[in-house]
Amino acid sequence: MLSPFPPSTSAPGTGIVKLALRPPNQPVFETLTFSYPLKLVVSAPHNLSHSFSSKSEAPTLTPSSVALLFLLTYGGGLVSGDHIHLSISLAPSARLTIATQGSTKIYKPPLLAPCTSTSSSSITPITRQDLNVKIAANAALWLGPDPCQPFAFSRYAQTQIFEVDVRGGGSLGLVDWVSEGRSARGEKWEFEGWRGRNEVWDVSSSASSLRRAQSSGIAGEERTEKKNRLVLRDSLILTSPHLASRVDGLGIFGTVILIGPLLSPLANFFTEEFMLLPRIGARDWNAHDKPQATASTDTVPTEAERREQWRKKRQEREKKDGILWTAANVRGAVVVKFGAWEVEGAK
Repeated sequence: MLSPFPPSTSAPGTGIVKLALRPPNQPVFETLTFSYPLKLVVSAPHNLSHSFSSKSEAPTLTPSSVALLFLLTYGGGLVSGDHIHLSISLAPSARLTIATQGSTKIYKPPLLAPCTSTSSSSITPITRQDLNVKIAANAALWLGPDPCQPFAFSRYAQTQIFEVDVRGGGSLGLVDWVSEGRSARGEKWEFEGWRGRNEVWDVSSSASSLRRAQSSGIAGEERTEKKNRLVLRDSLILTSPHLASRVDGLGIFGTVILIGPLLSPLANFFTEEFMLLPRIGARDWNAHDKPQATASTDTVPTEAERREQWRKKRQEREKKDGILWTAANVRGAVVVKFGAWEVEGAK
């Protein structure tokens, strides 16, 4: 029986998202397409109560809200051999948040016939997920999915490439994390392989070529040259065997990448708090000789004292949850690496 619907022109697992601002300042999805097993669901946007303008010479629009898009897969995960390819483009001043409704499960392959000539890893299909993002001037993207959960014997590889107009005020924030698997079933890093790579490129227009274009009276779009500059490339490779014995009891690993003016307060928070973490050799051995000020119950603590109390409680909670983390500034981007015993503790 012939189908009454026209044949699909997109490859399986392909998605395209284009977000722009319509006058006066309303974010609109100009393009939103996807095919099985990928599914994209638009949710209610988050209205902005106050505006934030990045430090840019040219006047910019301020969006009225932040669009919210859920990245889903049928069945809550990817079957062995699935390939997802998603392209996202944000027009100038557009802002988008991408989330998931749960962990992305990487299912194990079906039972294969016994093979004595080759290893099981050579015949296990790889599940792949590729993401390509373009962020224009003054646009911003927050990519905050739940952790990837690879099942035992699964193989997974992902590549995420972000092209950001950094000089134009583009901003990017992402969380990329992977768990040990189905801990309720006793799985402890029993997948065959997990590979992830994140690349952030600065695609800002060259200032010298822009001046030449303005002086010659030719449209900037035609004469302005863009020089791609690699800001950072972060890779994580987890392979068997005996991976569980090498992770010191941690049940989750993750990376946070922050770049751009919209996320600079959060980036500064991580770097400042990391510098204040207790360190070996940082103890002041003469502290017991110094007079200690006694706090009165009637006095109201200062803002610095309240923040210090909060910091001590947070550090105690991190110790209880087995959280380890570090932060570094890499070419204007802040990279945070973290690990924890469980997913809830990492959250």
